[in-house]
Amino acid sequence: FIISLFFVLVTVPIEGILSGGDLGQATRMLMSEVSKLRGEAAYTRKIQTLVLNIEQNTFYALEPETPVEFRKPEESLFEEEREILPATKALPSGVSFADAVVDTLGKVQEGKAEVRFFANGCVEHTLIHLKNEGGKFYTLEINPVTGLIRTHEGYIEQKREGSRFHSS
Repeated sequence: FIISLFFVLVTVPIEGILSGGDLGQATRMLMSEVSKLRGEAAYTRKIQTLVLNIEQNTFYALEPETPVEFRKPEESLFEEEREILPATKALPSGVSFADAVVDTLGKVQEGKAEVRFFANGCVEHTLIHLKNEGGKFYTLEINPVTGLIRTHEGYIEQKREGSRFHSS
């Protein structure tokens, strides 16, 4: 019994890695970032933005108040004048963005998708589709009112009429 229990405890975490990528870990990373940005937006009363780089499978927080023309060049000789680059986080190995569906942008399959978090605690309604090398999909749905993420196994499409979503 003890040996079989040990094998179950060891094989379950490895199963996600061997199946082509740990979608659960990617989900937890994104949930953490969404929660942090929603809290910062409400606390600072400023819009926060989550940028999903679909092609590079990375994401980062961006402060929209700093226009590009006012940022200091990165090659500056003085440390304090260097442009502060956002801390980019990569998805786990074997996991990638399939696409992101943001209400204001539509479906984004390449380039960058930006999800805005407003000072009143609301967020743009978003579906983030993750896939692993094993062909498994997860859909992360960010609720526009609560900012909470619901996870769905499979690929959930956005539907225009009637109910908002359906499985495909």
